[in-house]
Amino acid sequence: MTVPANIISEQAALQAQIAAANPLSRASSATVKALQLNAENLVSDIQAALTATGIIDTWSAPVDPQVIVAGINSLVEAAGDQASLSLMRGVTGRVLANLDQLA
Repeated sequence: MTVPANIISEQAALQAQIAAANPLSRASSATVKALQLNAENLVSDIQAALTATGIIDTWSAPVDPQVIVAGINSLVEAAGDQASLSLMRGVTGRVLANLDQLA
């Protein structure tokens, strides 16, 4: 499991849009609405990636010791990616909540 490229690009785009709209308190309602929609889409995509069945949910240990070690390493990497996605989900959800307060 890796953090999907579309999520990384959506996050970068949202950050750029927010930076361009600063100060947000003076942004037009159309700009705020566009930011809200983009944040909602990002939250949805992150949530879908988090709930997709991945190696953590389906891995079973094989018999060969070398394959077991490689599998464990893959699990550790997948767990790190899942932790990154969880953090991104929380931060993006907070951004969305803050944007909702502007509307």
